[in-house]
Amino acid sequence: MNVWHGTAKSPAGLVYFVCDESDQQIISARLDPRDIEGPARKSSLIHDAFAQYNEGVLDAFDGLDVPDANSAFNAKVYAAMRQIPPGTVHTYGELAARSGYSRAARAVGTACGRNEIVIVIPCHRVVASNGVGGYGYGVDTKVKLLVHEGVQGY
Repeated sequence: MNVWHGTAKSPAGLVYFVCDESDQQIISARLDPRDIEGPARKSSLIHDAFAQYNEGVLDAFDGLDVPDANSAFNAKVYAAMRQIPPGTVHTYGELAARSGYSRAARAVGTACGRNEIVIVIPCHRVVASNGVGGYGYGVDTKVKLLVHEGVQGY
């Protein structure tokens, strides 16, 4: 498979992403440059989606394809996570229940931590029952994304 990479601004800083040759499936998106592959591009549908998101079009990623997760559990969790509307949050327990695993809140937290496509698969919208919870790039980064989306109280 041919891949390419690009960068885009986000409310939490620069996002480094890798996409397939179709320009529509994002393979990874991180807030650090590890695992960048292929030639660089400066313009694509992915770039446009990030620009729209930054301008307040919070559903800009809805049309982007993401690869299947590495397990059935993660696939269900990520699919449910993509259904969390911008500007809202779900607790790890709520997401576990929505994914069909009502007793797996900790495992949902682990799946969030393994998310390879940040912002597009919105793990930042998943919070602890007693506060913001953790985030692989730091709680401040998670809060910036939630504030950008209009979430109150964080």
